[in-house]
Amino acid sequence: MAEETNTNGFHCPEKFDGEVKNEKRRTLDIRFFKGCKLSINKTFLPVKAALFCWFAAANTENVYLSVFLKLKGFSLVHLSLFSAISVVFQFAGAIFTGILTDKFGRPKIILFGYLTIFSLICLVFIFTPNVKECNTKQMNFQCVYGTNTPLSTTESCNVFKNNSATVECKILKSANLSFNDHDTDCIPYNNSIDIFNIEKHDAKNNTDLCHYKAYYKNGSTKSIPFCDTELCKPIQMDCMFDSSFECNENRRLWIVLYGIMVALINMSYTNSFRVFDIIAVDLTHEHNNDFGRQRVWAILGSVSGPPIAGFLLHRINITENEKSYTVAFITIIVFTLLSAFSLWQVKTKLYKPSAKMWRKALVLGRKLETWLFVLLLMAMGSCLGFRSIYGSWYLQGIGATDLLLGVSRGMSDLYGLPFLYSSKWWINKIGYRAIFIPALLGNAIYCFSFSFLEVPWPAVIIESTLIVSYHLYWVAVMQYVIRITPEGLQATVRALAGSLQFNLSKVITTTVGGYLMSEYGGRVAFRVLGSFALIYAIVYGSYLRIDHLRKKKSTIQFESNHCKAIS
Repeated sequence: MAEETNTNGFHCPEKFDGEVKNEKRRTLDIRFFKGCKLSINKTFLPVKAALFCWFAAANTENVYLSVFLKLKGFSLVHLSLFSAISVVFQFAGAIFTGILTDKFGRPKIILFGYLTIFSLICLVFIFTPNVKECNTKQMNFQCVYGTNTPLSTTESCNVFKNNSATVECKILKSANLSFNDHDTDCIPYNNSIDIFNIEKHDAKNNTDLCHYKAYYKNGSTKSIPFCDTELCKPIQMDCMFDSSFECNENRRLWIVLYGIMVALINMSYTNSFRVFDIIAVDLTHEHNNDFGRQRVWAILGSVSGPPIAGFLLHRINITENEKSYTVAFITIIVFTLLSAFSLWQVKTKLYKPSAKMWRKALVLGRKLETWLFVLLLMAMGSCLGFRSIYGSWYLQGIGATDLLLGVSRGMSDLYGLPFLYSSKWWINKIGYRAIFIPALLGNAIYCFSFSFLEVPWPAVIIESTLIVSYHLYWVAVMQYVIRITPEGLQATVRALAGSLQFNLSKVITTTVGGYLMSEYGGRVAFRVLGSFALIYAIVYGSYLRIDHLRKKKSTIQFESNHCKAIS
């Protein structure tokens, strides 16, 4: 399918020569066999490049930020707290961004500001220290694993790392054992320092606990090993592990600094998406183009970014002795800069400074249609957030491999590409509001299907529901906002819609959805969410039907009164 290149969306044979020449200058024609050609509007080439690079950078950050924080010593509690704080910044930032765009009319400058914050924080992450706690830990070794074994114990795997800690061990006197000449068969040297080798072995059934075994360094091979006789079994040994060179003495300060940086990078990340939506929708509306076709390049960038960063991480080693995500952050920064460079060449719409914004907002807020639309965003956002956070967790619980998880997520984007490319046709056929019904039903089908899964592989097919519940749905949302929002408030409402969908709804997902998962299991949680989507599909569908009949009745009555007036 060729992109429409004229402002009206169709070819006009009666155009003047000057207009035809200007149109040719605006298009890039790629010719195929038998005279067929693909015409691409040159205006959108930098837009496509900017979307591709930004989504590549953003999705790469989304994949690697959590594992980077884990490497630096953060726990799940820290990550949850950072996410909760970030939601507040994201929601407030989205409203501020929309108001600022409507008030001063410079969306591109605002976007450059967010991309700058995003890139700078990624750069800072390359040089930040870990936040591992500074303390000295103690382990008590005993003969607890039977004969012919060294002194052993079971402790947390975080206590000691092979060849990475200072170890000081001390033999303890047992109440039933006095150190005499006979005891030298058990312990060649009493109360010696740093004469033991410690070996660490992972426990089979518990990833948090490890087995530790202590061997005497200089003991003769003819000596009786520890724990080999009943006489030696009462022997115990305490070892102190000091890993101060790996820790951070200003740990609390750096946790606060990391929390601020994570909140800022999440805010810039989210609001960059919102401003990209504003710019792309304005351009497609101005040139009568298809917003979905621009989203195609965004999805391609989202799919391409993490594999590129992963390949570079695998091939390039910045540090020899420890794992580092420096290459991933450099990749993110490069993609972000390429996006900014492409965007710089785009001539964006200049908004007229909006007046009486609060009055327009009050008028919009009095409409029932507006509040039903807000509930729609919250319902769809909760379903999307639940499937993105808990979907993989649930599939893994019924036997899904890492490969299957990656394939199912990747297929959800691939399914949407042809429909995004033809989204304008689909939305014109179905209608902006009418497409919200199959979107809700798509979420209901997804949730109920997942709740009945016995094996994980059908999830690859079930992910096709994202065609209507995300890809076509979000294109319809952005176009629908233009229809219902007064001039001077559109950027604000678009930013608010994105924040309700992707940020505030995640609070519901992580609290209510997490509670249902933990208390009743994944099957019940998916069925509750599916029922919620189905019920709201019925409610919203009923409203659309009633509204359609009301408008039809008003039209008939108007025509009847008009005919009477003429007669």
